[in-house]
Amino acid sequence: MATRNDGQLTWIEDPKDVIVLVNRSQKNYVLDLPSGLYRLDVGRKMRTLRSILNIVQVQKLVDAGLLAVE
Repeated sequence: MATRNDGQLTWIEDPKDVIVLVNRSQKNYVLDLPSGLYRLDVGRKMRTLRSILNIVQVQKLVDAGLLAVE
């Protein structure tokens, strides 16, 4: 997330690096992310950075077609 420092942004993500992760399965998932646990319910979307695909649990779910990248 971008933070302000005396009115200046200190970090802005590259729009190409932002994805939407969608739970297309019929199960709720608890993702074990470096920042903590994140629950992604059935049919819900998560706006996040593409680097989340480097997490083995997330990549396995995407490869299995249970989660999709938009």
